[in-house]
Amino acid sequence: MESSLAPTAPALHRGAQPAPLPETQPAPVRGAQPEPLPGAQRGRARVARRVKAPKAQRRATRARPRPRTPIVLAACAILAAACGSSGQASTGASAHSPVKVGYLLPLTGVFTKNGSSEQDGFKLGLKHFGSSVDGHPIQVIYANDQGQPSVSLSDARQLVTSDHVQVVEGPLLSSAIAAVAPYVLGQGIPEDDLYLASPQQAQDYVRLGTGFTSDWDGFAPTTVGGRWAYDTMHWRHVTTVGLGISYGWQGVAGFAAQFTKLGGRIDKMIWVPSNGVDMSPYVSAIPASTQAVFVVLSGSQAANFINSYQSFGMKKKIPLMGITTLTDQAALPAENAAAALGVYTDSQYCDGSPTPANQTFANAYHAAYGQYPSYYSEAGYTKAQILVAALKSLGGKVTSEKALSAAMRAVTITAPRGPVTLSHVTWSPIENEYICKVENVHGTLRNVPIVTFRSIQPWGTLSQAAWQPIFAKTSVSPPT
Repeated sequence: MESSLAPTAPALHRGAQPAPLPETQPAPVRGAQPEPLPGAQRGRARVARRVKAPKAQRRATRARPRPRTPIVLAACAILAAACGSSGQASTGASAHSPVKVGYLLPLTGVFTKNGSSEQDGFKLGLKHFGSSVDGHPIQVIYANDQGQPSVSLSDARQLVTSDHVQVVEGPLLSSAIAAVAPYVLGQGIPEDDLYLASPQQAQDYVRLGTGFTSDWDGFAPTTVGGRWAYDTMHWRHVTTVGLGISYGWQGVAGFAAQFTKLGGRIDKMIWVPSNGVDMSPYVSAIPASTQAVFVVLSGSQAANFINSYQSFGMKKKIPLMGITTLTDQAALPAENAAAALGVYTDSQYCDGSPTPANQTFANAYHAAYGQYPSYYSEAGYTKAQILVAALKSLGGKVTSEKALSAAMRAVTITAPRGPVTLSHVTWSPIENEYICKVENVHGTLRNVPIVTFRSIQPWGTLSQAAWQPIFAKTSVSPPT
């Protein structure tokens, strides 16, 4: 079933599919102990791979106060001398000079699974699209920001001033993006963000011309979800549960704005702190008379909420719906099958999509990592394709960060999630949105698309004028 809420945008053409990852020697992240991950059997505490760097570089790495794991990809084994840090910003590119990438991710803490999924997707993308371009190896430094904005900003400063990276990928959390993007973009370094977190971020993209968001924002899927909940499910009054940062505020606000515009009512808004683990207090706060519940949580919080909802006996009484991350594969393996089956999400990516592009990607990811990709995995994979395609257009040479940013923003692809293009208003995606349902597919829980809404703008089903003040408010405070 399809629904068209906006005209089809020009497609970005992505296509070829990944091969299994080569075996490399994993190295532990120093100074932090990651929490155990659901079903992890690949030594997730060992979160990066690298080839031995020159002695001076190893000494510099040991001196760093935060866990930072450089990964010098395959071609660097041959070109080790060229892979050392030059200690200078890009003023040109010599033959075989590395392209330096800083990647901010939470590799410990509540959002560990989210971060490791995105990292795995990026590695798979580099394996498929190329870890070296025209003799220039791609050198990646993964910085564990622990899901903390202050740590993320500190790591970003070190990536820029000490490591002299030429592009930054990440961070993952909206609150960390809001802290990091102004600094990185202000230094003239391109940043490919996971999420559009604030009007300031979008304005900096336009004003500075050195960044963009390649994956999503909170309003496109949730406004679609609000309309679907009202028009298709015929719900008229619901309760919302959201993460108490801009990601949760915006996701709830998008759903509520569209749902109430159509005549629905929000019975209650419940907020979960970002360090919350036990979801029982929030499940028990849901009014018994509410008609349905809409949830904006992710990672272990999403899994704990789904399982608590079932254990409280709510699943049989009140239908449950959420944003992408409620049941995506960063959370679904830790969710009880009986609790998760039949849950709906509004999403920009469904891992069970039957399209050839997604099937090839999802199966290759499963072959490499033993599980199906989350939306974070697909986002990391997409980031790798954009980066490599841009570098190919430059012949592998990064003569300036401005040139690299322009090349990345000009890339055209079709992602596993579907066709994507960037809005020049926000420099964030215009893309398909889906209603997904958790189903048992050959013995494995998958998110299967049941409705497609094509080419949705960053402001979703709202008008741009209606969206702008809501976006501004919820970038710093919850909706009312």
